[in-house]
Amino acid sequence: MGAAPKPPRQPGDPDPNQQFYFGEIESKPDGDFVDEIHKKWYGDFERLEMHHGYIQWLFPVFEAAGMNFESEPLTKEGAKRIREDETASQRVLKSYRLMLHFYGFRLADERTGLVERGDEADFEAGIDNLNCSGHNWLRISRIITSLGELGFPRYKRPLLTALQAEVQSGKLDRAGTSLRNFWAPLVEAEDSEGYRNKTLEEPEDRAEGCLFWPGGPLAGDAPAPTPAEGAGGE
Repeated sequence: MGAAPKPPRQPGDPDPNQQFYFGEIESKPDGDFVDEIHKKWYGDFERLEMHHGYIQWLFPVFEAAGMNFESEPLTKEGAKRIREDETASQRVLKSYRLMLHFYGFRLADERTGLVERGDEADFEAGIDNLNCSGHNWLRISRIITSLGELGFPRYKRPLLTALQAEVQSGKLDRAGTSLRNFWAPLVEAEDSEGYRNKTLEEPEDRAEGCLFWPGGPLAGDAPAPTPAEGAGGE
């Protein structure tokens, strides 16, 4: 027999995504506490490729999408609590580094979000896998969206820029359709009705997190990216 359906969340129930990023609960199924995932799963490419229940926890979104029925959509209040908590925000940053490494990249600048190729061996392995693995293209869409909702909206465009460069280089040519139809609109069409309907976001949901606030560890002169021309909604 299958697992009993999870009872619906009641008003006032805590957001499990917030609880996960506050280190209070493990991801499910077959998961772990967030700090343990960062320690034990970093560089474990086989596990990151084959495990299909962690990405919804590391990068939750408002939209009820994904194949993990033991996860739940991010709530507006849960997102706000994560954005405003320095420890939780640092954990989101570590989750992002973990996935960039898996895809062959590295976060070159925490203030601006600049993304560059990683070490040659890691880059070649990661980008080859990404080029041939359609379910990872869906993960990229989730990561871009979640970055904006968890306090890192300035990271969205640099990630898109890095992906665009690899599509153009031929290293990621199989993902060209995903780039045009899904990834780019999640960055370049935030003001469109299509974007709002898909993500369930309002502009205030893309507030910068506490790491970038005055006096925060990543405060500095890095401006939020400006919208580019020429992209439509999904």
